[in-house]
Amino acid sequence: MDMIGREILSDEEASANYRMREVRLRHSGEVSWEVVDANTGVCVATGLSNREEAIRVVRGWERLSQKIEGGLSGHILLH
Repeated sequence: MDMIGREILSDEEASANYRMREVRLRHSGEVSWEVVDANTGVCVATGLSNREEAIRVVRGWERLSQKIEGGLSGHILLH
């Protein structure tokens, strides 16, 4: 789904809990990445400079969820 003023260039599953999207702002043409909660569709990180940065964000949150007893709220626990 495209949002007003943004065009989604790519959308991929990053983990059981997150998706990553490459987006372009229509007004400026600026391209960036964002991380989206897979269950709710809510953007949890925006304005990331590249795909690798988005992957690092996802991996960091997944590691954090594994360290917290019961995991982060709403997370599917990965093994």
